[in-house]
Amino acid sequence: MRKILLSMLILFSVATMATEQNVVAIYPLQGDVALFAFADQPELTYTATDLVLTTTQTSVQYPISQLKKIQFETADMPEGIDEVEADQRFSFRDGSIVIEGGEPNSLVNIYSVSGALTAQYRLDGNGDAVIPTQGLSGQAYIFANGSITFKFIAQ
Repeated sequence: MRKILLSMLILFSVATMATEQNVVAIYPLQGDVALFAFADQPELTYTATDLVLTTTQTSVQYPISQLKKIQFETADMPEGIDEVEADQRFSFRDGSIVIEGGEPNSLVNIYSVSGALTAQYRLDGNGDAVIPTQGLSGQAYIFANGSITFKFIAQ
């Protein structure tokens, strides 16, 4: 297996703006371009059939036959979320998800990250509910109610 350390390529300096970063761009024959920032220390390895790209954040495998090209570029990369507006209808209190003023009688589904329905509740006629999170500790879950979806970890 041959290994290419991409973190060494940072020596090539490119004038960048605050959000521009040096990246490895993976162009598949079909689908969207995948960008991997040099800051995440990408490493490319390959086998006879696959390209494997590993960073400090993730590891992905691409069949070589499905790739158009791999290229080093400078690209605008998101550096974070500027501002998130909190929805005042949802809060966490005393180990429970508290909903006030939601859609009356609507369903609330709680899923495991693997997609299995873990629990289901219905908001009351005022659109309120207190949903306990006991028994859900230590794992990530997805809360879904109408157009509101968020991920949480009950501790």
